[in-house]
Amino acid sequence: MSASQEFSFEKDSEELRDPREFGFLVEPWYFNQGLADSPDVLARESVLKKLLVAKTKLRDGLNFKIWDGYRTLKTQTVLYLGLYKKIVRERPLLAGARALKKTEEFVMKPSFDLRKPSPHNTGAALDLTLVYPNGEEVDMGTAFDLFDKPSFTMHFRNAEEGTQEFEWHRNRMLLRSILTAEGFYNFPDEWWHFSYGDRLWAADCGKDALYGSWELMGR
Repeated sequence: MSASQEFSFEKDSEELRDPREFGFLVEPWYFNQGLADSPDVLARESVLKKLLVAKTKLRDGLNFKIWDGYRTLKTQTVLYLGLYKKIVRERPLLAGARALKKTEEFVMKPSFDLRKPSPHNTGAALDLTLVYPNGEEVDMGTAFDLFDKPSFTMHFRNAEEGTQEFEWHRNRMLLRSILTAEGFYNFPDEWWHFSYGDRLWAADCGKDALYGSWELMGR
């Protein structure tokens, strides 16, 4: 990422909005797990508007359900340290730098650098899935926040047609194709993580990041 991509946050003044205002379902995952202080799930307005366009491309009454959007640095720290401790507990030979590297495959280290904000702290990253009209989640093959290789977006890409794994891959590809067609970036280690305008999106598409840290900018 170039220096200009780090600093050119032209939409920093854009407000956070509640996805339910746009007709999306919300489940405050981290609040329900006791890891966040607020039940509010929020995201930048333009990000939700792009998601609304994506929704028009879904068939059979499908909708998006959002587990997380804007995330405080406190919650990011809790998640980061929690996964690190879990890895060290289960795989003590990975302690130290190797355990940190494994942790950061799934949870980014909380950033207090205005030039390189944590993606969720910008309000431009979403953790989401597809749901049927009755609210039931479309089966993606793993639970949300399963921090292991089966959560990689393309993990089931070699599954044989007619198998359950093939259906999981097809469902993931539906979610991914609909959102990437609207300009979203999918973090490849998490089938549920999509962003628009954060620094990971910028690095992927070679553009300037649109959003900085909502929290560090004193919002």
